[in-house]
Amino acid sequence: MADGGLARAIRRYSPRLGIRAQLALVLTVFLALPWLGFQYAREIERFLQNAQDRALAGTAQAIATALNDRPRLFDAPPDPIASFARERIAEEGSAGVTLPPSASPEIEQIIRGLSRIDARIWVVDRDLTVLAHTGSLKREPPAEAAPDSTLGAIWQAVERATLGRLYTLFLEQPTEDFRDEAAARGPPQGRDIEGALAGILTFDRRRTLDGKAVIVAAANPIWIGDHVEGAVVVEQTTNRVLAERNLAFERLFNIVLAVLLLGSAALTLFASRLSSRIRRLRDDAEAAIDPNGRVRAAFAGVDARDEIGDLSRSFASVLARLSDYAAYQEKMAGRLSHELRTPIAVVRSSLENLQQQSLASDARIYIERAQGGLQRLSAILTRMTEAARLEQALQEAARERYDLVPVIASCVDGYRLAYPEVPFELAVADGPMTVAGAPDLLAQMLDKLVSNAVEFRGGGPVGIGVERAGDLVRIAVSNAGPPLPAGMQARLFDSMVSVRPQGGGAHLGLGLYVARMIAQFHGGSIDVANRSDGSGVVVSVRIPIAPR
Repeated sequence: MADGGLARAIRRYSPRLGIRAQLALVLTVFLALPWLGFQYAREIERFLQNAQDRALAGTAQAIATALNDRPRLFDAPPDPIASFARERIAEEGSAGVTLPPSASPEIEQIIRGLSRIDARIWVVDRDLTVLAHTGSLKREPPAEAAPDSTLGAIWQAVERATLGRLYTLFLEQPTEDFRDEAAARGPPQGRDIEGALAGILTFDRRRTLDGKAVIVAAANPIWIGDHVEGAVVVEQTTNRVLAERNLAFERLFNIVLAVLLLGSAALTLFASRLSSRIRRLRDDAEAAIDPNGRVRAAFAGVDARDEIGDLSRSFASVLARLSDYAAYQEKMAGRLSHELRTPIAVVRSSLENLQQQSLASDARIYIERAQGGLQRLSAILTRMTEAARLEQALQEAARERYDLVPVIASCVDGYRLAYPEVPFELAVADGPMTVAGAPDLLAQMLDKLVSNAVEFRGGGPVGIGVERAGDLVRIAVSNAGPPLPAGMQARLFDSMVSVRPQGGGAHLGLGLYVARMIAQFHGGSIDVANRSDGSGVVVSVRIPIAPR
């Protein structure tokens, strides 16, 4: 019981989501694609960083190999004149000061011939004296390719204004506008040179003092025999790696965004089409049955070869079987009436023959009881025949415009004569109330409603009210008495349904069924409900006003 209550509570407080809303929730899974793309870009960055480390290490090893076991290069004293000349043409550092001159022009010539990469190379001895240096950490920014067409230029401008700003929020952008003051004051001093002077190929990463760039350094020892005479330091910024990473991410994100938009549009269209098909199926199913539960028309299944098509064809099959069964039930009264008339006639003639014979007094009592039951059975057959004939008469009846107020007033006068022991209260609103239909059929409908009200009244009067409610005329027949059982209000107007107690007489529940048919013939509806105070029942008929 606790689990069932929990399940009901979850269903009660869980939000109601349509198919499109559910698919929109499913689309949130695609939001993980940009995150996966960013992680992919991070992997590309690590791969490029490793490749950069290997490239710098290869360059440092190649230069160190060219300088290994050449002690003469390290014994040459510095040329002050050449050093002074080089100090007027030395590379401008990022701090706006000149780099220290090279102490060994021969080594500088060697590394200039070996260096063809976008990097800066240092050669230092064990005392950290700069023997040679060449190259620059800064590079000229690549020229941006011009768009091929006007549309391409427009797209490029839109991308810069939208996605470009988005990328700058979470992607570090490379810049050549950095200050490398440490390099301007002299050769780099760090764990890379310490490791190289200890005889180990060492890598190091450091940020510039302004924090705008990251410098990667690879230091390799220079061997003279078994001793480390100096080190080769190759430096390079990670700007190219960042640019390649950003370019890869932007391309991947653009593709993911295009796929996401196309996929979202496709799923939205699919969900809309699916929802419209389901709503159409619901509307067709509801239109196939009237408010009273009768099948109006055949349900046309669709030819789609999917689950909704199968469901539509199943609905059509079920409604067809229900229609056949309802038609069989509606015709059963006429068939029973036709089939039972012959045996009833035989029983009646037999009883009449017996009554003409000389019989004991006890036997005559039984014959009279049998004749009474036969009369009630004949009355039942008469009502069944009346219902069957009415269905046929409604299909051929002609409609006319008439004021129902005089018809109802005349009927009430007749009821007062037919039921002298029953007080009738008639309340009619002012003004004509013209409807389209048949006056005699309206009188027949009122006869059925009044007959039920008289039979179930609890000693009080039977009230008949006529009033106008907008474009409708409302006819209400009320009586005091026992209230209707729960759940029976909608079923009372079906054929052969009755709420009379056992032994209450011969009734097949055809009166309200006939009343409903006549109300529908007038384009109206009928319903029954208990009085608000529970003291009785009110049957209401609503018929539209006939247009002029």
